[in-house]
Amino acid sequence: MEKVFFLTGAKPPQTGGELYNYQLSEYLEKLGWEQEYVSLHEKRHFLRLGKIPIIGDILASLIFAIILFKYKGILVEDHYFSRYLLLINLIQRVFIKGKIVVLVHLFYGYESNDKFVIRKLINKYIEQFRLSFADLIVTSSEYSKSEIVSVGINPELVHVLSPGLDREKFQLPQERKLDNLKNKENQKILCVGNYVPRKGILYLIEAFSQIERQNFTLHLVGNRKNNSSYYNQLNNAVNKLKLTDCVVFHDGADQENIKKLYADADIFVLPSFQETFGIVFLEAMHYGLPIITTNVTAIPELVEDGKNGLLVAPGDSKALAQAISKLITNPDLMAEMGAVGRKKVATSYYWEQTCSGFAAIIQDMKYDKKTAEAQRAQRKEAQRYG
Repeated sequence: MEKVFFLTGAKPPQTGGELYNYQLSEYLEKLGWEQEYVSLHEKRHFLRLGKIPIIGDILASLIFAIILFKYKGILVEDHYFSRYLLLINLIQRVFIKGKIVVLVHLFYGYESNDKFVIRKLINKYIEQFRLSFADLIVTSSEYSKSEIVSVGINPELVHVLSPGLDREKFQLPQERKLDNLKNKENQKILCVGNYVPRKGILYLIEAFSQIERQNFTLHLVGNRKNNSSYYNQLNNAVNKLKLTDCVVFHDGADQENIKKLYADADIFVLPSFQETFGIVFLEAMHYGLPIITTNVTAIPELVEDGKNGLLVAPGDSKALAQAISKLITNPDLMAEMGAVGRKKVATSYYWEQTCSGFAAIIQDMKYDKKTAEAQRAQRKEAQRYG
């Protein structure tokens, strides 16, 4: 049985995409498969070469080819690193005749609805080239699959495996009681998402400044270390809008605190510009929280407007403020939407389903390769005695 190598990010995982990759790796290990989780995040000093125009990616690709040449088997790579793996992918396909599976969590540059035609075409062909080495592509939503297909990839090569919810990590709280929502002295709006521009957190802060906050506080959870520039921008906005007494920043690495925040929150808000899935939405629904988010990309696959949450246009702080005010002033609606969300995730979105689907894909690839090798051997034998 061929060894499976996961070429991915940080370990332990720091992002939703890294968590997805890690869960797949752990599952194969539980099955007794020979596999290895290779953290390219540990080689991030080489990734910085990519900042050098044109030649940077070539140099990084050469270095990673040298580092990874020893890994012979099925390569499962996070698409985030594909630009640095072009040479090793070429060696894998042409010389080693090995298989490559690409995990696509997000396109960094290409959007099918990009109105800047030249930029869209350039990024389209870049993504098409990077994905051309893949035998199979795995992604997390139908939206993401449509984006992949839009660059010219055969849809039969793309498999959608939705992420799961870590139910062992997040203990299920007591059912949310309407009386408790009405009588709570300190109510919380929670946002969990790294401090990066595409999460739209700046607009949430602006929206929070526009509402009658009553006894509500806003709690922002993210990784400020790697995104200090945007974090500073958010912090400056809080100071400028005089919200320091009711907006709290939390460290995204403190998992115990995140659990407590989910359990004690009343509304979950994440006004993203782009999400190919959004595991935090599953977590929020698991805790029975009504959700306010945007009506773009893969988000409507999880959050249905008027049912388990409210959807607004991205980058519109006024519309966001109106949605927050609507829930704040209507505890009955908050409880109703929270209950619908909890029911939605109660019987679905299990990592077991995701990982078993992935294992089946890899198993088929192994079988196909063995079949092809057997057929080649038979042809050689026939030619020998022909």
